[in-house]
Amino acid sequence: MRWSNVFVIFQREVRDLIRDRRTLFMIFVLPILLYPLLGIGIIQLQVAFEHKPKTVVVVGPEHLPSDPPLLNAHRSGFDASLLESLETGRLLVSVEPARGAWLDPEIRGRAIQEHAADAVVTIPSDLRERLDRIESEPIPIAYDSINERSAITYVRLKDVIANWKKRVVASRLTRDKLPPSYTEPIQIKQVDVAPKGRRGVNIWARLFPFLLVMMSLTGAFYPAVDLCAGEKERGTMETLLISPASRAEIVMGKFLTIVLASMMTALLNLLSMGLTGVQLAHQAGAMTASHPEWLAETIAPPGLLAAFWMVLLLVPLSVFFSAICLALAMLARSMKEGQYYMTPLYLVCLPLIFLTLAPGIELNLFYSLVPVTGVSLLLRALILGEYAVAWRFFLPVLVPTIIYGAIALRWAIDQFEREDVLFREAERLDLRMWVRHLLRDKEPTPNGGEALFCFALMITLEWFLMQSLATSGLASSLAGLAAGQVGVILAPPLAMALLLTSDPRRTLRLSWPRGRDLALAVALPLALNPLVRELGAIVDRLFPMSVALREAFGRMMGSIPNIYV
Repeated sequence: MRWSNVFVIFQREVRDLIRDRRTLFMIFVLPILLYPLLGIGIIQLQVAFEHKPKTVVVVGPEHLPSDPPLLNAHRSGFDASLLESLETGRLLVSVEPARGAWLDPEIRGRAIQEHAADAVVTIPSDLRERLDRIESEPIPIAYDSINERSAITYVRLKDVIANWKKRVVASRLTRDKLPPSYTEPIQIKQVDVAPKGRRGVNIWARLFPFLLVMMSLTGAFYPAVDLCAGEKERGTMETLLISPASRAEIVMGKFLTIVLASMMTALLNLLSMGLTGVQLAHQAGAMTASHPEWLAETIAPPGLLAAFWMVLLLVPLSVFFSAICLALAMLARSMKEGQYYMTPLYLVCLPLIFLTLAPGIELNLFYSLVPVTGVSLLLRALILGEYAVAWRFFLPVLVPTIIYGAIALRWAIDQFEREDVLFREAERLDLRMWVRHLLRDKEPTPNGGEALFCFALMITLEWFLMQSLATSGLASSLAGLAAGQVGVILAPPLAMALLLTSDPRRTLRLSWPRGRDLALAVALPLALNPLVRELGAIVDRLFPMSVALREAFGRMMGSIPNIYV
């Protein structure tokens, strides 16, 4: 490979990207404008939502005790001493006597659903007497959990009544001449040992890896489609193919261009969102928090060291996504067809990144080998300052990611060297003709596509079978094991071999073994048993089985009858 040709191709593709105003807008302009505009919109919506008062209907206020008061003197709101923030102060109170329609639960529910009230508090008729007898009494609060406005009203109303309950307890202690510690013999004192400048790092440690993956994927996909499928539409692919550069050099030049676009998109998105997020948090703290300095300290973004780790890990991640997007873009005949490949790619990547957001997921050897997940968990560990874990799995994360990218790049080069891929025409699918061709023109053995389809079919059948067995309680039984072996492992390959191949015996390797093979079949279990045990211990130590899976496996093995007893 001549790198001078690669550099020339790289310069050409970069110039083409720069000339495309849509690409420039997606890479440079949109990240800078999008997040500030979203931030302004979020603030305006939040202010409009918060400023709208919520209505609380109090049924039976005549049963409330006079001391401590729950409502203010005008009975238009709650007592000011019970309000902790401006939001709870926006609860408007409408009182109704303990008689008439409001005593009917259906009327109260209909009023909330028709937005006549956001919540309804029903005061029990014997509340005052029970409080005087030092007894407890539940106060029902009706609200609509589906309605967000009603649910927020319930949360704030619950805080108000909790504060009122504390006042009731305090009045009892004063009346009985008991100290406040009588009802609270033990108090929890929170001692946070995290450094002050890193208390908000946990939020960013989960957010930045997610954004890094999504933005690097988005930044790689659109330029890849434009450089491959777009070039086919513009009719410039033939001119490029007759140049002195080889196919591999052309692919490498396009690949470096896509890597550059992916990294620029991810960095600009992270920078813009980080700055916008900090400004939003400061404004929200100034408007709503009683301690804005504490809030600003809590949401403080990571420092320059975390930014360095993000840039460093962005390189293998962009290489990986650029190679995959380039290989997929080679298959597309047009820009329109190329857009269809984005959804499956996102559907594959999203579970891998959402896995890192789940609680309890930590970096280990297994996750370090999983594409995307390993890089995200490694970046999270580095941002959190868990360097002992990060250095331990640094190479196990980077090396597989680079290998996966190299495999995808090799696939892209192979695609570019195939004329039927570069210049294939539009195909019209006739389902009847396709099925007839599949059943009539059989090959002796299946091809790679049929093998992959068979594997996907087995995985799908296993999923539905496991769900069915779990609901029927047969998941860990011998019958469940037999159903999985026959229905999932045996049936799909056997059916596809009989339907889609002309030589099922050759496909399934159903031939009488030779004497040497029989001898090896007898000797190998005895010879390899010690090695298998040693390897099993190593695998169990490197990839430990979860406790739940180990218990399920133990129950399944215990259900198998012992034929020697």
